[in-house]
Amino acid sequence: MEQNEYLFKIHSLYNQARYAFLKIESNYARTVETSGITLPQLRILWIIKVFPGISLSNVARIGCWSSPTVSNMIKILINKELIFKEETINKKVYKFQLTEMGNWFININKQNKKKKKIYLFELIGLFSHKELDFIINIFTQIIIREKKEFIFEYIKRINEINLKIDIRDYDTNTVSIIKKTIILYNLLRTFILTIKSNHSAPLKEFNITHAQLRALWIIAAFPGITSSELSEISFWSPSTVHVIVKNLNSKYYIYKEKALIKNAHYLTISEIGERLIMRDYIKNQKTMRIFEELKEISFNDVVKLNCLLIRMNNRLGNYKTEEYVNKSFAIIEEKALVN
Repeated sequence: MEQNEYLFKIHSLYNQARYAFLKIESNYARTVETSGITLPQLRILWIIKVFPGISLSNVARIGCWSSPTVSNMIKILINKELIFKEETINKKVYKFQLTEMGNWFININKQNKKKKKIYLFELIGLFSHKELDFIINIFTQIIIREKKEFIFEYIKRINEINLKIDIRDYDTNTVSIIKKTIILYNLLRTFILTIKSNHSAPLKEFNITHAQLRALWIIAAFPGITSSELSEISFWSPSTVHVIVKNLNSKYYIYKEKALIKNAHYLTISEIGERLIMRDYIKNQKTMRIFEELKEISFNDVVKLNCLLIRMNNRLGNYKTEEYVNKSFAIIEEKALVN
């Protein structure tokens, strides 16, 4: 097996996993927002429901967020009277409990087949029990190597109390598939956000954020892409794309050319931007812990996992993912892996 082939499979695995997760997450977020709260806010309600009296730091740990991010969301949820602070002996440590209204928001956001379509349901029937067990086993190994075993207890409990899905209309076999799909989704989320966290700190050296780097790679893979197309592929809102593009342009990492579409631009990566993503790949991405985590997994299993993740993305309608993987790795081969 050539080294480039191995690197390609890892590159593919990470991106296939990331775009499957992002598609499910963005769809789920839009569904939840119709209830009057955001998906991250609902996730905090889930965590407190599972672990009553949990501290802010442990909410952050389970949710894969920074403490300041959780602190801001906690303030919003307290103001909405969905949670409250529990009295503790140590006045500097707060523990949180759900209010009756907080429980109500959890219940109205339970998904079932009668509600608006969510992509989690699209995965039901896509994989056999054996295939689901295989995917779950691989990502479980990765999470253990990341020392994030604590997430397993959370996933176990949300399935035990049917926190996310109303299972009353399903037969026993489908319920089992649904619960395994929920496990898979949560492992994917932990895997992707952990890699993002590991990668974000080294990016400070390059004066670029993780989101800006992602945008640069998409623009490099699809030269001439419009702002609206970047929004669609990245799962960012048009307003978020506008800010990212503005920042990349101000740093001379991309070129902007007015598009025929109103308020849109054609985007192309500059030589400076191209050098930056190659420097980051060689210094950071190629040596990221994902490679260490997957060392114990056979190449055949990595290939098999890729095939299953590609199938997942196709079911979710992420038809650009495989093209992105191939085009971005072609850039890596040409610019970073030359002898």
